[in-house]
Amino acid sequence: MKKGIVWFRNNLRVPDNEALTRALRECDDVLCVYILDTRTWNASVEAPRMGSVRAKFILESLHDLQGEIEELGGSIEFVSGRAVDEIPSLMESFGADRCYAQKEDAWEETEEERLLSNRINLILTGGKGIWEEADLPFALNDLPAVFSSFRRKVEKKMQIRSVFQSPKSIVCSWNSTTELPILTSLSFEDYPKDERAVLDFRGGAREAKKWMNQWIWERDCLKEYKETRNGLVGADYSSKLSPWLSIGCISAVEVYWEIKKYEEERVANESTYWLFFELLWREFFRFVARRYGAGIFKRHGIKDAIERATLGDPKTFKRWKEGRTPNAFVNANMIELATTGWMSNRGRQNVASYLVHDLGQDWLSGARHFEQHLIDYDPCSNYGNWMYLGGVGNDPRPNRAFNLEKQAEYYDPDETFRKLWLA
Repeated sequence: MKKGIVWFRNNLRVPDNEALTRALRECDDVLCVYILDTRTWNASVEAPRMGSVRAKFILESLHDLQGEIEELGGSIEFVSGRAVDEIPSLMESFGADRCYAQKEDAWEETEEERLLSNRINLILTGGKGIWEEADLPFALNDLPAVFSSFRRKVEKKMQIRSVFQSPKSIVCSWNSTTELPILTSLSFEDYPKDERAVLDFRGGAREAKKWMNQWIWERDCLKEYKETRNGLVGADYSSKLSPWLSIGCISAVEVYWEIKKYEEERVANESTYWLFFELLWREFFRFVARRYGAGIFKRHGIKDAIERATLGDPKTFKRWKEGRTPNAFVNANMIELATTGWMSNRGRQNVASYLVHDLGQDWLSGARHFEQHLIDYDPCSNYGNWMYLGGVGNDPRPNRAFNLEKQAEYYDPDETFRKLWLA
């Protein structure tokens, strides 16, 4: 009897899960596991890498995943520690000779894959995005330096796989020995829901599908997405799928085929393309992370240049974090982030530009603050976008500074957003 383990990472779903699909095809007995990596799941340090909002969302997603797995007859273990230490031990106890996992893109995750593969038979699959390296029309080392060139090349030779069907059952002889921890047991503080939040984000694959169906089909928001995407208030202005995408409650491939279905059944226009366009940005930053490794987490970014001179004033940075700067538009966005874990795309670009170009502060500190607070944190997109605004990334222009006054006048002309968060 072949026994295998499926290590769930940023693919917290049963449908369209290549690692799980392959394990069930190749093994007779399959045990699932999720590792709560103590480098991230540690709220007791001075500057935690993850705040309560994102932690709660992930725990909700894991609870939903556990329910789906158990409904199919399977079992999932929740283990705190490092995968490189915990998975070999679990495999030995279970009697497994292989571990299946989704390949990740960012440096820390790929290093864990490398270290673990030295100890066990680790089988990596795709699933993080629309494409894998083998699908690209160029070698990873030849990745275009700017997004527009990347987009033109991949769209010319674009093939996107079908969705992997959800399994009908999971055979597992193992009785679970661990329980999913709760927020407070991990030293995170629970927090009250704020009625001003754009959406009541709830973790889980089923919640992801529910919201995607509401936004695309019931509210019919996709047909006007290009016109509304820079909004600031309310649920409808953008898809809000990024929190679920970031941890894989829903896959980019599932979103792509939902767009195509909408185009066939309702309308195909600039707005429907634009949601796919946003997925392309996500793909671009994934491959930037793979191409440059640890470089995207360094102050000089991916530019072969002297590090940008920054003031690095702790008091100025603290005022930015807490929404106490001289700029009301920035303050409103930063308070929304701290309160709800969410900030609009327009807000993110403006507060980043303000920190770097107006206040002269370190882009890397801003990226780390976003890492802690964003409910949709993804290392590739977060650090890729921050490098872009910081002038050390993929931006062909040397200085992408926003005129905050004009931005606020154009996107919040009647100050609805500012009044909402600064009242």
